Amino acid sequence: LVSSGDSSIYGMAGLLLELNQKLDKTFRPSLTIHPGISCIQLAAALAGAPLMNDFCSISLSDKLTPWAIIEKRIEGALLGDFVVAIFNPQSKERNWQLKKTIKLFLKKRKKETPVIIARQVGRKDQRISFHTLDNFPIDQVDMLTLVIVGNSKTQIVDNKFISPRGYL
Repeated sequence: LVSSGDSSIYGMAGLLLELNQKLDKTFRPSLTIHPGISCIQLAAALAGAPLMNDFCSISLSDKLTPWAIIEKRIEGALLGDFVVAIFNPQSKERNWQLKKTIKLFLKKRKKETPVIIARQVGRKDQRISFHTLDNFPIDQVDMLTLVIVGNSKTQIVDNKFISPRGYL
């Protein structure tokens, strides 16, 4: 089974392991999961160093996870001042979750907080663009996009997204 990105980060490895667990042990095929490069790693490298301190990733897809749980995770990330990578930000059918998420961020973070839109990373048409929470172009985001929102210390310096570790 081949999965894009890293198969164990929002990929197919978990589903395959769950299905495998349902088989009688005597009939289970052996599985080996090989790591890949996740779009979060590619986007971070292309943009600078946004993940240099604690961060988390949250999927906004409520197909398998109820929105109430996703919202609780967002609130926890905000409380902890994490840099947040947002996977599955919006689709044609799911077009309100990202707007709600940005509103939640604006309640707890400065409107100047840096945000990256990373689209098609690792593919021929990859694009990275820098924004802030208050000028976030939701219409540029789809399911092929990863969004990274900085924490209270994140800054953009010389077109590089940096979340300082606090050494300096």
